[in-house]
Amino acid sequence: MRGQFRGDGIVLENALAFWVNRFYEVSRRAMYRAFRAHDVEVTPEQWLVLVRLWQKDDRNQRDLAAAIERDAATTSRIIDAMERAGLVARKPDPADARGRRVVLTAKARKLQGVLVPVVRELVAAMETGVSDKDLEVTRRTLERLTANLDR
Repeated sequence: MRGQFRGDGIVLENALAFWVNRFYEVSRRAMYRAFRAHDVEVTPEQWLVLVRLWQKDDRNQRDLAAAIERDAATTSRIIDAMERAGLVARKPDPADARGRRVVLTAKARKLQGVLVPVVRELVAAMETGVSDKDLEVTRRTLERLTANLDR
């Protein structure tokens, strides 16, 4: 944010990146706690994969990586852990001999009915006292800042 620089120094509390990171860390911890309270061991990264696969199951791993905004190696590690937990399975991609497709298991499909309400409640708590207008401005601002850096 403007105002984060003072002379040769930086005032972190005035830096947008500081608050974005702080929000990220606090929201991760809250999500872990909320999931564990329902006896579900799913990380926020695995949550992203689940949401994308609930939207469209049976994706090739490359497309899934793009959908969750992660590189191939990171996505592979996330999927490895999810496979060990019985949430997804990999199968050969008939369109690409070297590729793999990722599919939800029955266990992961059932989690949708458990986790979506948990996250809905978490988001409602997070948005308490924040107007719809402020939320929209925040979303648009973050989209613009992201686009500026993605150039």
